[in-house]
Amino acid sequence: MKKLIPIEKRKSELKKFGANKYFIENIGKIDELKYRVENVEGAYFYFPTISNYKIFNGLNIIPIYDEGESFRVFGYNDSIQKIFHFELENDEIYNDYGTNWDLLLLDIMFQYFNDDIENGLDIIGFKKVGDKLGFDKSETLYKLLDIPVDKYNEKYNELDKWKIELAEKLKILL
Repeated sequence: MKKLIPIEKRKSELKKFGANKYFIENIGKIDELKYRVENVEGAYFYFPTISNYKIFNGLNIIPIYDEGESFRVFGYNDSIQKIFHFELENDEIYNDYGTNWDLLLLDIMFQYFNDDIENGLDIIGFKKVGDKLGFDKSETLYKLLDIPVDKYNEKYNELDKWKIELAEKLKILL
């Protein structure tokens, strides 16, 4: 890791690289996403101890949010910019979002739907969370996900393919 951007500069730096202000300002403040999208105290505690990870090689790192021991970060240098997901114990990238912030928000909203649909989640509640994230595609996403259980399970079996399909339908990937 070249540099861990100080916590005081984190929000302004993320906005400079395209993160929307609603998302950045609401990290750790959305009850419905508690434990999924948390503040970055853990990142600032752990990252100095893992600065030798190959996934950080040559990059300046800005923590975006914590999810337990799983992290979303923005890494950059003169030739690379990318948002990625990794876990503390593994020096490997699980998801690379490129510089597409909407792909990251889609992932958050997809997980929220998946985790909470059986608890009575409705389109109004889903849209409220999307609004707090600055994700203006939440209503359409809800409609795309609100399908019969057997069809949902079938699509979930090919999760990566399904997420690409959703991103294309939402015009996040063109």
